[in-house]
Amino acid sequence: MKTHLFASLCLLLATTVLLPAREFTDLQGRKLDAEIIAAASGQVTLKRADGRLFAVAATMFITEDQKFITEWADNNTKYSFEVTYTKKKLNETRTKRGPVTYEDETWIYKINIRNRQPTSVGDLRVDYWCFRREDGGKGKGSARIETSGSTKIASVAGSATATVDTAEIVLHKQELAGGFYFINGDDAIQSDGMGGFALRIFDRKGREVYKWATKEDLLVAAVGTPQARGSNSESRASSK
Repeated sequence: MKTHLFASLCLLLATTVLLPAREFTDLQGRKLDAEIIAAASGQVTLKRADGRLFAVAATMFITEDQKFITEWADNNTKYSFEVTYTKKKLNETRTKRGPVTYEDETWIYKINIRNRQPTSVGDLRVDYWCFRREDGGKGKGSARIETSGSTKIASVAGSATATVDTAEIVLHKQELAGGFYFINGDDAIQSDGMGGFALRIFDRKGREVYKWATKEDLLVAAVGTPQARGSNSESRASSK
């Protein structure tokens, strides 16, 4: 692969082009007139005047050109994402004390962030906030932040997807044996419910480039600095 990229770059540098957008210089001193089409994660896509496209490592050019490529990416990269998610139960425990049965369920959200652009984007930070509802499991109670986190995504290829697993969310349920009621008069079951999540995506310079939530009002509640991610969660990018 490296040999193929180097051969392509040599061909690119050896060809005379018209109407140059910028003159680039590789580490061997060879010149190239081209314009940048995309740049992310150490790769740059260049377009010659004849319309041919080449993707090469930015480090194949001199320091001045590498700086120009980085600045171009900061000012010109377009972001467009599509978010979907699933819920996954990791484990469940049940204990009984007298007439009360206690149940704890551990869940995570698997957040899929698809890059809708045809070119790669990278150096992203994803902050998320997960909410829990204390409403007898009916999904209508007020939401409060249960956990939050932040993770880095090095690169997402064009039309590919990065999957972020959130930190663990622990839901509690209490169930009374028949004929018993809780002190506040509730019926024989009290339980939490998953209350959705909100996320914000930032670029390399910390500028927010995207935000999304399962319900719009959760974005208002998603405030403060997210907690550091634990060892029980991870992020990855994969093509689909």
